Amino acid sequence: MRKKTSQLKNYIVATNIFIIAVVMGILVFFAGVQHSVDKNSQKTMMNNAARQSEHLRTILAIHYQYLNELAKEMGQDEELISQEHLDMLASIYESTDLERTALIEPDGTAHYDNGVVKNVFHRRYFKDAINGQQTLSDPLESSVDQETRVVLGVPIYDKNQQVIGVLGASYNVTTLSHMLFDDLFDGEGDTLIVTHTGKIITYEDGNGNKKQIGYGDNLFTYYAEKNKKQENTLGQVKDDFLSNESGFIRLCLDNTQTKDYYMTYMSIGMNDWMLCYIVPVKAAQKSYAFIREYEMIFMLAFCVLVSILVIYIVRKNNREKVKILEAAQRDALTGLYNKDHTQKFIEQILQKESGPHGFVILDIDYFKSVNDSYGHLVGDKVLSMLGKFLESQFREDDIVGRIGGDEFVILMRNISDRDKAEQRIHNLLKNLPEMKIEEMDNRGITISVGVALAPDNGNSFIELYRHADQALYETKRVGRNGYSIYNPNWTENVTEE
Repeated sequence: MRKKTSQLKNYIVATNIFIIAVVMGILVFFAGVQHSVDKNSQKTMMNNAARQSEHLRTILAIHYQYLNELAKEMGQDEELISQEHLDMLASIYESTDLERTALIEPDGTAHYDNGVVKNVFHRRYFKDAINGQQTLSDPLESSVDQETRVVLGVPIYDKNQQVIGVLGASYNVTTLSHMLFDDLFDGEGDTLIVTHTGKIITYEDGNGNKKQIGYGDNLFTYYAEKNKKQENTLGQVKDDFLSNESGFIRLCLDNTQTKDYYMTYMSIGMNDWMLCYIVPVKAAQKSYAFIREYEMIFMLAFCVLVSILVIYIVRKNNREKVKILEAAQRDALTGLYNKDHTQKFIEQILQKESGPHGFVILDIDYFKSVNDSYGHLVGDKVLSMLGKFLESQFREDDIVGRIGGDEFVILMRNISDRDKAEQRIHNLLKNLPEMKIEEMDNRGITISVGVALAPDNGNSFIELYRHADQALYETKRVGRNGYSIYNPNWTENVTEE
């Protein structure tokens, strides 16, 4: 009896220890999930802000290029202020999103497209441009029509490469804000362009925003007034703004979750301006709302933990099997799918999905010389690094596998057309030089790529492989370090050879 009692006590102690361990595990799991949600939300917002910033720079760069072309043409004439040049100013307004335009003489006399003449010698954008710089002004209130604008200025050079004037064109601040995306996170995100001191230049508000802040307000002052406790956090943001550093913070306007916001910010690269992207935490984490439901299920399941211990053991055992199965699917060197499973998964996709898909074969140019010159260990490292690089360049649902040696196969699923496939391969080759191998004196590698399209070039792995291999052969034939897309007209030529 004593022995049975002792065994029962030991069992109870063991069970209690197990339950405590499970409780701690669940708490750690919940904390880890929340950390992952915050981290992924931060990453998504940073990516969106980077897209916003790049989009804005691209549009401005297009207009700068247009203005520089006109300035170059004007500089070839003997007379700067001519009727022909003034007529060009009107054409800028008609053919672009730019509004007020002006042709400015070296003494600052500005001739506007609407016939107004005034002197802008004191303006910073004029001084920078007359000294040969491409410039973008801070918001200015025009004395011509009392609108608030930012001015793009480019120098005009004569045939001797001397600056003889400035061509200026302006954006209405409201138009500038319309360059920013307004549909991210279902339109609930607010995007701002802010000076390094916190003054708001443009403000694109999300759905339902009552525009409590806008042009001319100070971002730091607004949020400091909402919650005095976050002054230290805002102090760090101010420092980041002054040094043009990117960052991410959580703003708490009160003690309720509905008024918590994520804010990410980064430099635009012009005039010390910063782009800020502000999204309610609830909106940023909307795609993870299902996790909270799972957390409740976990808590309910814990209440009957003792009765499901066997299920827990079975599930744990199944997870081990899944890991073993996954390991069997992977190439040990690169971590990509191995040859057998690459072909298997691609065949399954081709049978289930009609496409269109892009089938890619690539290998490393002169890889044998890498092994011969630096040894097989370096060669293995090159393959491993290329595997990680390829995985980063394609989408999560694309199939990326190594099928032997230095040969890799990728299935780009559900691409919309040939141009999309070509653009993605072009980006792949463009980004590859960023991969440097330390053991090769920080040099990189080049690759040759062949592409076939499904269903146009085949509906099976074998067909697509054969056609993509022909395209790869064509790439190598014309000099490697590039790509070719399969052309059915090659078939006869290859056979004759």
